[in-house]
Amino acid sequence: MKRLSSAAAPHRAATQQGATLFVALVMLIMITLLVVSAFRVSNTNLKVVASMQGQQEAIGAAQAAIEQTLSTPGFAEDPDIVAASPIAIDINGAGGTPEYTVMMLPTPACIRSRIVTPAELDPANLADRPCIGSARQGAGAMASFCSNTIWEVSATTKDNVTGAETAVRQGVSLRVAATDALSYCK
Repeated sequence: MKRLSSAAAPHRAATQQGATLFVALVMLIMITLLVVSAFRVSNTNLKVVASMQGQQEAIGAAQAAIEQTLSTPGFAEDPDIVAASPIAIDINGAGGTPEYTVMMLPTPACIRSRIVTPAELDPANLADRPCIGSARQGAGAMASFCSNTIWEVSATTKDNVTGAETAVRQGVSLRVAATDALSYCK
């Protein structure tokens, strides 16, 4: 075995110290790139989740406006007037400025109606009580003065902060007076 002289040993140690520094810098750069990449991915995921939350809130605001419009007493009598004005929705219930404005565009449309027979009426159902006792003769069978109607209702929600819009279309079945059904149904 050959022994190295003591003069050669310091030169080899100095070369290895430089290699160690180089490897450490490369590892530090790789870890930095990994952290930056992870930050960007998590930031992108956060934006996607925030966007989905905003969309679900807008859909909820549209559903609330549709329910409010349909539950208005005069809806079946004149849906054009009831649905004409914008509806402000405060989704978080803070009582401040409403976050969404909903328009019922196009106007709700009655697609179909069918006269309710007295056999279909249930005295325990509050919606059926106005129809009971109002049976009339029609087309060879007894018929009430109520009709089951199917409506197509569309709502466009606008976010008052961002200006983003979301459209919701929904089918609804309502029991209304037969005269109202004749006026608005096809």
